[in-house]
Amino acid sequence: MEMEEAKRKYQELVGAIRIMGKVAVAFSGGADSTLLLKAALDSGAEVTAFMAIGETFFPEEQSRAIHLAESLSVDVVTINIDLVNDGQFVRNWEDRCYVCKSIIFGAIKKEARKLDISHILEGSHMDDLKEIRPGRGALADLNIRSPLVEAQLTKGEVRALLKDLGLPNWDLPSNTCLATRVPHDVRITSNILKRVERAEAALAPFKFKNLRVRDHEHWARVEVAPEDIPRLFSEREKVAQALRKLGYRKVALDLEGYGTR
Repeated sequence: MEMEEAKRKYQELVGAIRIMGKVAVAFSGGADSTLLLKAALDSGAEVTAFMAIGETFFPEEQSRAIHLAESLSVDVVTINIDLVNDGQFVRNWEDRCYVCKSIIFGAIKKEARKLDISHILEGSHMDDLKEIRPGRGALADLNIRSPLVEAQLTKGEVRALLKDLGLPNWDLPSNTCLATRVPHDVRITSNILKRVERAEAALAPFKFKNLRVRDHEHWARVEVAPEDIPRLFSEREKVAQALRKLGYRKVALDLEGYGTR
């Protein structure tokens, strides 16, 4: 019955996009934007996918996103977003996500206008509304639509639908950009972002769920899903050794785990 409800919402989503006729989809390769892109394609609307690229994003994830779009026969328009040279962004105040979304979606909107596209869509879902997300203010300011919210789709339903549709990333863990690993008020630099990228790549073989390496300059704070904390603790020597090779002097383990605050 739950799956039937999810499918009903999906058809409602497809129908809503069909009415729009011509749409721009902000695509990251994550579960949410993938379902949105698939619905747009199923709607028969004229679809253009846009993806922001730059130093704040994980290169491996972006490469995977491009391959996924190719499997759906979609060409992705990439837009280089130079956030590390934007003064408001790199100061890294609590409005960082608002600044980031404003820049990214402002750029997508500008490119969409050139193609005479007035409907710009992004993949927020109902569960996102439960959290404090400053970036949503930027979406409202720029009149960006969130069709998954309009169809009242939850994260669980998004994943269930992707699995039912045979899409490979239905269980892909959610992730955020590299800048979220830097504490507020610490100035963001290319070097810090590269260090975080290398740190998480070094720990990838451990396959910790919800891995985050929080960068505190000379020391790293490793955060994983609560259920993985015992394994992180048992592997602490190997983890510390891998991160010290990257220049961190101290390695700390977050005892509360990801998503507990």
